[in-house]
Amino acid sequence: MFINYLPGKMVEIIGLTMIFSFLVGTILILLFTSDQANTKNLYLKKAK
Repeated sequence: MFINYLPGKMVEIIGLTMIFSFLVGTILILLFTSDQANTKNLYLKKAK
């Protein structure tokens, strides 16, 4: 793999970037899916 030719610090930065982007993506997906589930409940509460 090409990671074997990179310096140690660069491999660490790439690993941290991958973990951070995975966590941010998971949080964004959870936020967007929770918004869709809650909008129906809010509209029903306002209608009553």
